[in-house]
Amino acid sequence: MNRPPRRLAAAALLLAIVVLAGCGDSSSSPPAAAPASVPATTEPQASDAGFEVETDVSYAAPVGRAHLMDVYVPTSGTGPFPVIMYQAGSAFMSDDTKSPGSGPQGLGGGTSAQSLAERWASEGYVIVGFNTRSSSQATFPAQLHDVKAAIRHLRANADQYRIDPAHIGIMGTSSGGWTASMAGVTGDVPSLEGSLGNGDESSAVQAVADLFGPTEFLTMDAQRVSGGQEHDAADSPESMLIGCALQSCKAKARAASPVTYVTEGDPPFYISHGADDPLVPSRQSTALFDELAKVCGDARLTIVPGYGHSDEYLASADASPDRRVSTTSDCKTTTGTTPAPTYATLLAFFDRTLKGA
Repeated sequence: MNRPPRRLAAAALLLAIVVLAGCGDSSSSPPAAAPASVPATTEPQASDAGFEVETDVSYAAPVGRAHLMDVYVPTSGTGPFPVIMYQAGSAFMSDDTKSPGSGPQGLGGGTSAQSLAERWASEGYVIVGFNTRSSSQATFPAQLHDVKAAIRHLRANADQYRIDPAHIGIMGTSSGGWTASMAGVTGDVPSLEGSLGNGDESSAVQAVADLFGPTEFLTMDAQRVSGGQEHDAADSPESMLIGCALQSCKAKARAASPVTYVTEGDPPFYISHGADDPLVPSRQSTALFDELAKVCGDARLTIVPGYGHSDEYLASADASPDRRVSTTSDCKTTTGTTPAPTYATLLAFFDRTLKGA
């Protein structure tokens, strides 16, 4: 479905303001594009968990550890397989979030691309962990250009990895949740594609799972819990991402906020958030869900009391007895307590959206 002209025009205007305002570092200009297919630095390695993995695959010219991905391909079945891309959070500070134990600890929860591969490769999914540039290497929209380039690279090399290019989902925690959401809501905004290669491929995704990611930068301080992190300061993660203090660069802050781009036709979203999160207020997830509901989107939001900036509740349905679940579909929103926010529920979401199950 085509994006309504009014919202598309607004998005284009915001991006133009960002370019002209000069609030941040000009280092967001992309490096030279990589070829459509770049050999991995390691050969595929088989695993007892039901996958083989190629690590450090370049999807664009590397910048430090940025522009590298790990691709986990099922060893059973012939494919083509749907894809789930994953990025762990780092407060936008790390260029290496794709491997267990890499990047700042405690910011993105306990999930990793490898752990997802161990869970879901046997279910018939290619899992991809990917790195984007950190805020010290480049400012927004560089990180969005990166994830879009990664998506396009996967489509351009679908045969090599036995990928179904028509069914790509993306998931992330914290700042990785922001990456996933931005990829989801800007799949048909040409001005945000960047120029990192494979420009004839689409960067649209078919499903998004956002776990406690920021979605509306300018409201974060007003929503924070008592004692929670302040975000308007010039050295906050979000201000560092856009290259200037949020409230002094409001146009750029809006341009970097997923809620800005929500429109009819966006892919299905699964969203979850700890109610007591001191780093990213849970109302950030509520704001994204509300915008999706306004355009009659397909979305589910689970707020988990008793949890902060964490995905620990994914391990067991018993971990979230007081959860609040809101679901919107076909212009109707309902509330309840099911399903629990677990890995099994996430798998069911991707089965429905990427396999039609």
